[in-house]
Amino acid sequence: MTLTVARVAVLVAALLSGAPRSAVSARAPVRSLPAAGAPAPDITERHHYMLSARVRPLVVFWIGRSNVGDAIVTRAVTPHEVRYSLLIGSDPDRAPRRINRWGYIEERIRGNAATVVGLMTESDEESVEEAETNLRRERSGVHTFKVIHAAIDAEQSRSAVTAVGAPADYSFRQVRAVLALAGDGTAGPSRVVRLPRGTRPGFLSALAEIVHAQAESARAGTLHAGTPLTYVYHGKFYELRATSVQFKPTFEVNSSRYARVVCAQFATKSLADGEETRFALSYAIDGRLAEVPLTISYQPRWWMQINLALADDVGSPLMRALEQ
Repeated sequence: MTLTVARVAVLVAALLSGAPRSAVSARAPVRSLPAAGAPAPDITERHHYMLSARVRPLVVFWIGRSNVGDAIVTRAVTPHEVRYSLLIGSDPDRAPRRINRWGYIEERIRGNAATVVGLMTESDEESVEEAETNLRRERSGVHTFKVIHAAIDAEQSRSAVTAVGAPADYSFRQVRAVLALAGDGTAGPSRVVRLPRGTRPGFLSALAEIVHAQAESARAGTLHAGTPLTYVYHGKFYELRATSVQFKPTFEVNSSRYARVVCAQFATKSLADGEETRFALSYAIDGRLAEVPLTISYQPRWWMQINLALADDVGSPLMRALEQ
């Protein structure tokens, strides 16, 4: 079973949709709006998700495994900056055949500027067979990560992607070591695009706005899907829209019951070629976890589905590692 994090931006944004609102337009500064349930200034908040996955080696059936990886979402607010980060991937100690697929992304917004740093294991499998081939290659000693650095302001987005070779098969527990290898991303060629008015600086900001609008309407008793938004990612433009929303008085996740929950379906569309990616998430609209996703479902490939469920446990080894 392969747990790729290709196209990780979609999943990143879904997990971070409960973060404070922010947006960049071509002629407007970044704005940060406090969300219901968002942390107060100078507060750092982390959430842990348990990762499960299913693969479909043949078209007719699925094979699933639970608790084969983790995701950690961090959101922090100071008077001058908002920071989001996501670490997600399989755990070689738990995943079948010690599969190691993971990614990390961090977004910082300060004033009218935003920066994004992300990395992922270099993996773009289109089938189970390609995944097996990549696994064999990695066992031979080839360990490559793709790293993106982006700087976004009210007028333009400048980004670059580089390939970084690692001396070992690092797992998500070594995220800081890989980031150190990557440097600042200024060595490679960059991609620069002008931002049309209203463009959000990334999927994080766009989804956060839509989720916030949904939650506000749900709290008012008039739930609606929200307005589609355009965002930029590595010099390309995408549209994000909610395709359906449903209110549930109660919702259960891993034996925990939550009240007043919205279950939403989303689609992102490349404005260059029309390709769509779909995902789903659920979130509470009240209380400490307001607008923080409770579950995520994402199918990046026809043969693979990734599911995450909130499993906050501050004492987990991974949470402790990130705090060091």
